[in-house]
Amino acid sequence: MVDFDKLFEEYFRNWYAKNKNNLTPDEAENSLPEVYEEWVTTPCKELDGQSPEQFLLAITDVKVLIDAFSEGNDSSLLLDRMMDMPECVPYLIDLINKNESAVVTVSAMDLLEEMNAQHPFETYVKMLADENADDAIREKCAEILKQYASLVKDNLFPLIEGAGETLKQMIAEILVETDKDERTYNLLRDLFLSGSNVPYAAGLIGKYGDERAAEFLYPALDVCNYLEFIEIRNAIEQMGGVVDDNYRDFSDDEFYKAIKNLK
Repeated sequence: MVDFDKLFEEYFRNWYAKNKNNLTPDEAENSLPEVYEEWVTTPCKELDGQSPEQFLLAITDVKVLIDAFSEGNDSSLLLDRMMDMPECVPYLIDLINKNESAVVTVSAMDLLEEMNAQHPFETYVKMLADENADDAIREKCAEILKQYASLVKDNLFPLIEGAGETLKQMIAEILVETDKDERTYNLLRDLFLSGSNVPYAAGLIGKYGDERAAEFLYPALDVCNYLEFIEIRNAIEQMGGVVDDNYRDFSDDEFYKAIKNLK
């Protein structure tokens, strides 16, 4: 498959050489979208006289597009063509399931999202649970699963027991997007009381909105640092509670000093 990005770079280089005397660097940069649209419909000798748009429209074999994509060709022109072909969806899912390249896998997930296609949720849950998997893949899985939390929550609860702290946090971030469940509350409470990342856990608790959390949030105000205090107070207030700004003297707290010095 032709490298469309390189073709455009060459086209823009020639365009700039012809117009640079009449443009500032900022004006040349701002012209990029307009020049790109011009290039898309301009006949190109490297494409046997076809424009890039015509060249791609002539490709009806999905496998040709998928092969180019799987080799790392992520030209926006190629992606746009794939988005117009629903037949690409099963092949994209297959690439995700194989997960032979983190870059291609994440790109395939992005493309399914852009196409509003059905995602392979079971695969995403497995990838999320794999603590040795690529971070970008796990983060993308979590991002997508958050949008479909109610559909996948029952696949997530079994992962909690024996999970490491990072995985528990990722699961909690998804579960707070769905309806109330005792198992979610217990997970949030355990994350908070573990003390590994109090501000983060407090933020999730505030978002979840279960007022029972006050039973461990209020006592924590007496022993937390200032950074933790801010998030715990926010969580309490999100649930309708009140915490006085002068609840404690934090003048000797390192986080208090750092935050106040930034202002």
